[in-house]
Amino acid sequence: MFECVVKSPAETARLAALLGAVLRPGDVVILQGDLAAGKTYLVQALAQALGSADYTSSPTYTIANFYRYPAGRLLHIDAYRIGSRAEFRDLGLDEYFEEVVTLIEWGGKVAEDFEDYLTVEFEFIPDQDGFRLLRFSAEGDRWTLALDELRDHLAVFIP
Repeated sequence: MFECVVKSPAETARLAALLGAVLRPGDVVILQGDLAAGKTYLVQALAQALGSADYTSSPTYTIANFYRYPAGRLLHIDAYRIGSRAEFRDLGLDEYFEEVVTLIEWGGKVAEDFEDYLTVEFEFIPDQDGFRLLRFSAEGDRWTLALDELRDHLAVFIP
């Protein structure tokens, strides 16, 4: 586990590009944090950094959006309105998980459905307008091994 601080949307976009450098098809990233903490913005910045020309938006009502980029596809899921893990499984999105990079906002409620995942927790920093603390943690072999590489990529943001 490690933490880093982003001070602006521009820094979040830079962080997203660095995160994109370690992502590969089959990866799952769980995004946790309060409303307006920056989860959707991180996904938008990541899609852009990976070269996607697709319009990216929060899938709060559609539950899931796909975005193409030159090396593959992103699957962006918003689990906020999903009531249970069974409801999540009933969506049938699991048929895509091995071939796409999956990003799940409010993903804590469905994380147990995955063996390997990276969690990014967003936290507002009190009295620091626009600053966010991002906490990265790993579950499973893939991300336990990749966490050090990710930490190295994001070293510029680590206090």
